[in-house]
Amino acid sequence: MKAIIVDQWRDEEMASSACYGVEAYARRWPHVLMVNDWDVWDGSRKHLRREVIGWLNQQGASWDFYHLLDTWGLIGFEDPEMAARFKRRWSGMIKAVPSSSSRGWNPHPLNSSFAPSEDDLRSMGSKAGRPGAAGR
Repeated sequence: MKAIIVDQWRDEEMASSACYGVEAYARRWPHVLMVNDWDVWDGSRKHLRREVIGWLNQQGASWDFYHLLDTWGLIGFEDPEMAARFKRRWSGMIKAVPSSSSRGWNPHPLNSSFAPSEDDLRSMGSKAGRPGAAGR
């Protein structure tokens, strides 16, 4: 993390100050996550979103948010499992996976009639054309 800070700031004094702040923070909170590009920020990018703070408070574990020089966001935890849960929940590493077939049954939220899909209609149509299928 310190290497990233040094690369970002050409001002040696500012970079040194920021690195000192990160070291001090890491001594207080043994499990620190850098959340600069995570979906945790409010509109001003100065604070965590209310939803994130609510989630953190519901977990019942100790945590802290450190906004370093209006650029870096660090969240510290005492518990490594809590840090891992936070990372899984808020880092964006888990994405929704689309279904394997876009033509499968999926009722439209505005049309909850449970109407059959085009594939279902085609397969029903082919069954209807077979002899003996009318009475089933």
